[in-house]
Amino acid sequence: MTKWAEEIKEALKTKTESYSIQERENVSVEYINNLLAQIDSSTIDETEELKSKIEYVVNEMPKKIGENRISYNTKHLNEITNLQTYIEEKFNFIKKGRFRKRYMLMGIPLGIPFGLPFGVAIGKIGLSLLIGMPIGMIIGLFVGNYLDKKAKTENRVL
Repeated sequence: MTKWAEEIKEALKTKTESYSIQERENVSVEYINNLLAQIDSSTIDETEELKSKIEYVVNEMPKKIGENRISYNTKHLNEITNLQTYIEEKFNFIKKGRFRKRYMLMGIPLGIPFGLPFGVAIGKIGLSLLIGMPIGMIIGLFVGNYLDKKAKTENRVL
């Protein structure tokens, strides 16, 4: 492992050692560790822009003191998302479960046309929302799971 990656990994470990499981997930600790492993294995190029983005995200993580909950800085959470978007666009690596969440949410409004014929047939158009939204959500879930599995077989998941 390069010296830079070791330093970042150690800083990340130091800052997040007292985090709860949910707090670690909120600040994407596993994602950053996997990203550093991919950089170390030379799957992802170690550019200065990437280094600066990772350093910023790790250095801005709040340190947890005692049993108090950490207070999240919106700017920091946006920077984590920006890092993930940058990795996805530049290197085609995604966060685990990315497609499932995206397509499930997209399926909800797209499922309404599927429920519309049921609502019209029953004579209650308002019922089409109650029928269509779960249908769209389930279809989106299936599509998202398929794309997540495909990305996993292609080793594109961090």
